[in-house]
Amino acid sequence: MKAISLMKKYISHMLYPENITCAICGKELDESSRDGICRDCSVPFLSHACEHCGRALKNAGQKFCESCLYIDRENDRFDKAVAPYRYADESVHKLVWKLKYGGNPNYAKIMARKMTEFAKDLIDSCDCITYVPLHRKKERKRTYNQSERLAYYIAELTEKPVECLLRKTAYSESSATSLGKNERADFIRGTFELTGDVRKRKILLIDDVLTTGATAGECSKLLKEGKASAVYVLTFATSDGDGQVTYDPEDKNNIMKDFFKK
Repeated sequence: MKAISLMKKYISHMLYPENITCAICGKELDESSRDGICRDCSVPFLSHACEHCGRALKNAGQKFCESCLYIDRENDRFDKAVAPYRYADESVHKLVWKLKYGGNPNYAKIMARKMTEFAKDLIDSCDCITYVPLHRKKERKRTYNQSERLAYYIAELTEKPVECLLRKTAYSESSATSLGKNERADFIRGTFELTGDVRKRKILLIDDVLTTGATAGECSKLLKEGKASAVYVLTFATSDGDGQVTYDPEDKNNIMKDFFKK
């Protein structure tokens, strides 16, 4: 019996070694934490969301958010967007922050696992995965593209091919994070170009957060103009509305300097 107990302890240590900490709060993880996040920081998947854009909905009988009630969904830029979490949840925006601006590219593996679990059927229905590109100057500054990391980790989990189908053509010292929906759309318009063949293919577009949907919409428009048969958007988190929900520390003009520093 003692030998069996020691063997169980050894296997447990191999699977869940000590001194592995929660990606969000930094506490040491115990054996019950299998995904890099402790129980205190874990949040449930988004259970009620807009059937088109994936934003969180408050009313139980509601199918679409107010924005999606008034658009032609059959001819919209993307066919459907989904996300497992609300960006407003503290654990969620902290994890996104650490991946995007904190120099922690491996956190994409934790996030990709959750995204795959949440949207496995949608991923399986697509022909290939692509991602929102960064301008090469910004990517050099950050040293990696967080959306590309998410895409490749999701591909590892699902055996779907990843293709770089888009390129960011314009660079700005300012960020769109402080802008509302219409202003953000104007800021983003014309700043990407299509670089691959997408004809008659179902494309899954990966990004970290869907805020106003302007970036996903602009990228999806190009994919649709390239004759993609469908474009689906999968992000780790989604906003609750059209206002600012993120802060870009690389933007010197952003007034929300202390909003997500806690």
